[in-house]
Parts: sequence; structure tokens; C-alpha cells
Amino acid sequence: MVYQSATTPIHTSNGAHTPVNGSSRSSQTGSGTGTGTGIGTGTGLGSGSGSALSHSHSKKLIIRRRSSRSSSAIAPVKSSVSSRSAISEYYPESMPEPVPSQSLRSKKLIQIMPEEAGGTAWQVEDEPFYHGFMSNNECKPLLTNAGDFLVRRAEIDGEMQYVITVLPENSNEITNFIIKKTRPKHLYYVYIYAFKTISDLIAYHSRMKKPLNNENVCILKGIARSDWQLAHEQIERNKKLGEGAFGEVWEGTLNLGVFRGYIPVAIKTLHSGNISADERIKFLREANLMLKLSHPNIIKFYGVATLKDPIMIVMEFASGGSLLARVQNTKRPPTDADKIRYCAGAASGLAYLETMQIIHRDIAARNCLLSADDEVKLSDFGLSLLGIKYRERSMKNVPIRWLSPETLKHGRFSSKTDVWSFGITIWEIYSGGQEPYAEIQDNKELRRGIIEQRVKICSPPGMPPMMQQIMFSCLTYDPKNRPTFQELNVKLSAARPSSSYFTLSSKIKGLFHF
Repeated sequence: MVYQSATTPIHTSNGAHTPVNGSSRSSQTGSGTGTGTGIGTGTGLGSGSGSALSHSHSKKLIIRRRSSRSSSAIAPVKSSVSSRSAISEYYPESMPEPVPSQSLRSKKLIQIMPEEAGGTAWQVEDEPFYHGFMSNNECKPLLTNAGDFLVRRAEIDGEMQYVITVLPENSNEITNFIIKKTRPKHLYYVYIYAFKTISDLIAYHSRMKKPLNNENVCILKGIARSDWQLAHEQIERNKKLGEGAFGEVWEGTLNLGVFRGYIPVAIKTLHSGNISADERIKFLREANLMLKLSHPNIIKFYGVATLKDPIMIVMEFASGGSLLARVQNTKRPPTDADKIRYCAGAASGLAYLETMQIIHRDIAARNCLLSADDEVKLSDFGLSLLGIKYRERSMKNVPIRWLSPETLKHGRFSSKTDVWSFGITIWEIYSGGQEPYAEIQDNKELRRGIIEQRVKICSPPGMPPMMQQIMFSCLTYDPKNRPTFQELNVKLSAARPSSSYFTLSSKIKGLFHF
């Protein structure tokens, strides 16, 4: 620790110098905090604090900045784009420690009053350039011209921080600036100027073209959020439908504006408690993938709310419930024609995923939903991946009864492993929603049996021969000999009864069902 006792001059707006006796303390280690009667600034990724700032005048205070690696809390952070996955996540990755571009021996922190700054919002969440939780990978394609910028949140050393992400002039790499905050007066700053709000900070630096560092990096044009980046105020949760380890599922409404009104939606929320960055990334991976999809047999994605907690994913509400519950309904069981339609609808959605090179990895009747017209909608893309092949090294807590032999043995996933899972789903539909391999409850024994081809599933009673042939073709041991979803879609579409007839039939049955 380095301690300095000094008489710190404060420059008032009229040029007079007012000495303030006291001491300032700052840390040279990575996450120290600064205290004192001036604005002491913590170095590394720490926070600064002080108590001498008045709100009545624009004042300047001396801040010591050392040249060691850990001593600059305001230097830019060069983006390091992760290549760990073909999928980019909305939730920001941990950022590297800021590295100073050169030694800054002494700078003056200047408080800018709100009337001079020109900010228009008290909360940064109200600004169009604020994107909430977002990763470096997602920022890069949005910033195309020199000076383009946005503000987001990122987890840095276990703490949530506001970050300005900008594309500097004559550079193809985005640069990140951590917005620091003084503790006693809660003033926000990046380089020289301090403000009451982040909105003021952005407005002043943008309007006055004040650089964010000593390399003259400026912010010029804020990039606005997309329509799918929703505000929490647009979303209303009405009825809880379920709860899991990391979040809840709600039925609710989404406000699309004056002209479009409210629509019913399903809302997935992430718990706001002690959730790690990895858990947030996994939660938002589903939203990022669904953003790419548009198909009548896939649940529609409306948007994601990441501006504050709780994080929410908003999707189409399937009023018909789950396919599993439908085929388990003994009071009004589905007809053979209904079952073919369900299989055909699922195959159509899966054929689309195959063309998009997306591996679902969790195909089952429980993850198929039904619309009001009794049409299948694929859902639950939490485990899905963009790519042709993937190998999972950790096979803990996986749905063994729906997985292919090569997945259970080697952790391999592909479109052909999805085909196997689809074969099990066909079996569920025709068995009345029974558990696959229910006669074997020991998962280790079941896993070995499937891998060694000692355990095979049998066709349910009353299953049409054509559907038996399709199901068993999906459950072929060698993945090379399994059909593609394109081939399955052609066969099942040809066998599918008229949609209009069965949609009308379902509605008529509903009218007379008590």
C-alpha cells in the first residue's frame, strides 16, 4: 500500500484555489479502493472514493496514477473474441484486466454538472444505446464505423460493471472502457471527467468529442437496441407455470406498442440470486439460438430482457400444453391421425433445424408443445448447439433414455443423434407417453445395454406398420444408416392427413368435450 499525506488543491469554477488538508490513500494491487478527503481512486479494478466534491461548482481534483500494470483503472481493454463455441452468448464474458497504454503520472478529475453535461435520462437503462448483458462477440458486428459505441454490463472479477464498448478510429478491434464510480459522491468517470449519471457521461463525451483515454478514442454514435431487446416494462408475468434450479416459467403478456397491443407469451426468468456468469451464459444461449429461427413448427422467439434483473426470455405461448401430456390423456386420447400429424409436425421442424445446422440434443415429447390448433411446436433449446458435430466430455445429468449409442459411449452429438431421439419420441407418442425402457430402472445397466445392443425398444401395441418402419429406421445402431430429417419429413408429410380437416375436427371435439 502507498499512503500520501498532502494538501490537495481544489480548483473552483472561478479559478480560485482552495486547499483541503487531509490524506489520500490508494492501492497498487489489483482491486484496492481509494479513500480520503479528495477523490481517492482505487487502482486495478478497484473503486475510488472521496468526500471533497461539492455539487455547486465544477471542481478539479488531483489523482495520482502509477505506471505499474495494476495501477490504471481507466485504460482501455482490448477485446479478446472467444472462439470456444460456434455460438455467441448475450451474457458478457469476464473481461481481461485493463492495461495502461502509457504511464499517467497525474491527471485532474473534473466534475461536470448535469446542466453542462446534457444527459437526457436519469437511469442508463432508459437510454437506447444501453444493451444490458451482452458479450464481446455480440458487440463486434454492431459496431461498424469509427466512433460507434454502446453501453453494456459485464462481470469483472466477480462484480457487475458498466462498460463502454467502442470501435476506435483506424482499428478493426473493439475497445472496452470500464465505467468507474466514486463511493462517497457516487460519481461516474472513465478518464478525466466525473458525472452524476452514466447518461451525462455519455452525452458529454459524445457531444464534446472528449476522448476516453490518452490515445484519443472518442465515442460518436450510439448504437440503439434491436426490437428483440425488450424492456422489462413491456413484460407482465401473470401465472407461474413451473420452476427449476435456475429460474421460473410464467404465462404472461408482452406489450408490443400502441398499434399492436398485448399478446400472450411464455416467459422464462433467471433467478436473481447467487447466479454465476456461466449459468447466465447457459440461460441466454437458448435466446441467442432461437433468434436465428423462424418456422411454423418451432416456438416463436419474441425477445430477451437483459437491461436489469431478472433476465427474461419471452416466447410464443403454446396454449395446447405439452405433447407428452396430450398423448397421456386417457379421457380424450389422440386418434391415429392425430399421432401421425404430431410426428409429421415434429419432423418438419427438425428438418428445418437440420438445414440450419443446429443440433437440438434434447428431443422428447416433453419438449414438444401444442398450439391452440393442435400443431406441434418444438421448444426448449437450452442444450442446442450450432454446428454439424459436437462432442460432450461431461455426460452427467443427461436424458439417457432418449440418447443414441454413440452419444452414450463417446459423447458424440450430430443431426443423426437427433434422429435417434426422434425415434424414441415417436415411440412415446404411440405408447401413450410411457417412459422408454421402463422395465430397466438402473441407468448404468440401461446405458451399457443400449451401447452393447442388448436392450432394444419394442413397437407399442396398435402402432401402424408404416410408423413402425419409420421408428425403427431412426433407431438403427449405425448412425450412417439412419435417415436424414429431410427424408423423414418427406415420408411423414405424405402420410399426414389434411391439416384443415383435423384442425376443424379438434375444434369440434373441443366444443362437445365436458
